[in-house]
Amino acid sequence: MGGCHNMLRIFICPKCYNYRIVSRKPDAICFHCGETLHKSDLDYVEYIDMSEQERAKYKENFIKRMKSFQEKIDTMLTEQELTKKSK
Repeated sequence: MGGCHNMLRIFICPKCYNYRIVSRKPDAICFHCGETLHKSDLDYVEYIDMSEQERAKYKENFIKRMKSFQEKIDTMLTEQELTKKSK
């Protein structure tokens, strides 16, 4: 039975932040909004052992990382545009 657990992956949606348990689908989509999912660093056993509060905290941290990453990208793109305009 342990063999089936290592085939299950925990994904999270970068748009609506819903979780999805996926088996062998690297291009999984969110059932709620249709966005392509990100593979989380949680494994199946770790996820099912988490309380609702722990899952909510993981989701909060994921949202913070996504927003931070987006801000960095936006800053880089703005700097590139300013560099292009100054030439």
